[in-house]
Amino acid sequence: MLRSRLLAERAAEKILTDIASYDPQVVEGDFLVFRAAELGFDLRLRRVAVAFEVSVPRPAPRRQGGTQTRDMALVRSELLRTVGEIFADPQDIVAATAPGWIGVLHRLPAGCSTPSLVADCRRVTDLLAAQDGLVARAGIGEPATSVGGLHDSYQDACDALRLGVRFADTDPVHLITDLRVHQVVTAVSQAARNRLLDLTATELRAQPDWPALRDTVTAWCESGFNLVRTAEVLHIHRNTVVYRMNKIEQITGRSLREYRTAMALYLACLADRLGGGTVR
Repeated sequence: MLRSRLLAERAAEKILTDIASYDPQVVEGDFLVFRAAELGFDLRLRRVAVAFEVSVPRPAPRRQGGTQTRDMALVRSELLRTVGEIFADPQDIVAATAPGWIGVLHRLPAGCSTPSLVADCRRVTDLLAAQDGLVARAGIGEPATSVGGLHDSYQDACDALRLGVRFADTDPVHLITDLRVHQVVTAVSQAARNRLLDLTATELRAQPDWPALRDTVTAWCESGFNLVRTAEVLHIHRNTVVYRMNKIEQITGRSLREYRTAMALYLACLADRLGGGTVR
């Protein structure tokens, strides 16, 4: 039984690795579909990629006679079992891609909604925290029905993880659909991001309350340019939002109610969060 389980895990790892590194110039998608079918997986079904990153919290001071925090490589089987308990469809492909990383090619049943998938991912992160005291996050890609689409979905899931930790620190589950603009900004060269930031927000970045001003611009744009929703997102009074917006407009000489100005500043704020701009 142990040997059969290990063989099944290795087969799933191979499928996921092949899809993650898929290049149509190197291998035909139909070949991967055929090889997966030999193992009982139909890659033509509608699926979505999910990537889990699991880490050990910073260890507390070691007590006398205590044990060191476990190495992530040593809990690989536990992680696979926990994820497999939630993503238990026979067509779900669950595999460890690296120490602390679990990938899932989840078959989407008819009528499956995004909130349902997000809830399943949260169940995984909660279970890992409760059972093993580990910190887990999840990134979710887009649905796909082809090898090429699954490759993109998996890359999107990894991007969602990478970007989510910077822009949604409190939420353990990140959807690429919520981070498409952020993904595009990261795809632009560092030089282009620096130029946008320096030419758009140099004077704002010189202000001692720049983080607050940056958060205000971000919330203003992501709240649909609605004052009430912006105040709710920032957990501050509307008058404080108005004060900050007036300050931004006075410094830049442009109105935040003008969409092009607001979006240029928004992109500059994302570039700043990603790290960029010239230190002056």
